[in-house]
Amino acid sequence: MFRQRLITAAILVPLTVWAVLFLPTGIIAWPLALIIAIGAWEWAGLVRLQARGARLLYAFVVLLLLWGSRFLPLAGIAIVGAVWWGICTILLMRWAQHRPASPSLLGMPALGLIAGILVLVPAWRATIGLHALPTVGPKMVLFLFLLVWLADSAAYAVGRRFGHTRLAPALSPGKTREGVYGALAAGLLLSLIGGEVFSFSGPAWWGFVGLGLLTLLASVVGDLLESLFKRMGAVKDSGRLLPGHGGALDRVDSLTAAAPVFALGIWILGQLQ
Repeated sequence: MFRQRLITAAILVPLTVWAVLFLPTGIIAWPLALIIAIGAWEWAGLVRLQARGARLLYAFVVLLLLWGSRFLPLAGIAIVGAVWWGICTILLMRWAQHRPASPSLLGMPALGLIAGILVLVPAWRATIGLHALPTVGPKMVLFLFLLVWLADSAAYAVGRRFGHTRLAPALSPGKTREGVYGALAAGLLLSLIGGEVFSFSGPAWWGFVGLGLLTLLASVVGDLLESLFKRMGAVKDSGRLLPGHGGALDRVDSLTAAAPVFALGIWILGQLQ
């Protein structure tokens, strides 16, 4: 399993970096939309929408919403996403020790499907909107990806070596507070470097560093939310898209929360400069 994950990552990470830096936004949008559509298919399965036709219809509806979101202001979509993840943070803090009984949510699949839309659509629009920013857009998206990847790796490494206090045992028993501290330390270092690379100064520099840490914490919430739905759906992985990596949602769960929060923060910093 570990070898499969290593081989897949060795192929996908350099390819992703190249695509983000050198392909135009109009091209990047398509493979990302495909990943979101696969994620929508998987999400429908997590909320126990089993009929193949219904799951395809849901994925198609999500694709239509992606297309429609292109005509809405980035800031507006990012605000919707950030508010949604703020609500999720409050709920997950309440459920960290004692998650809700599965039937209470899965008995209302419509709510689960709406939640999936709020998870997936703002993330796509935020990422594409960031990438389209003049001059710095691709580098901003790459920074976002690196922040999420680094945080995930640091949390795993530190948690495995030093972790003993569970972060949210009712949602994801494998995650520890020590792992989150390790992720925050790594994220702080990357954000300090990013503040210099993007030439922020004064209050904007501090704002960017703070945004990096806030984005990292949001990525943890995204991971925990998917863990909640996987536990309620009684599955280990959201799908089998990548060998050793699970499904599309398993790869982008952290990014779904991080992207709108980061995009909103960048928009606010842009208004301050």
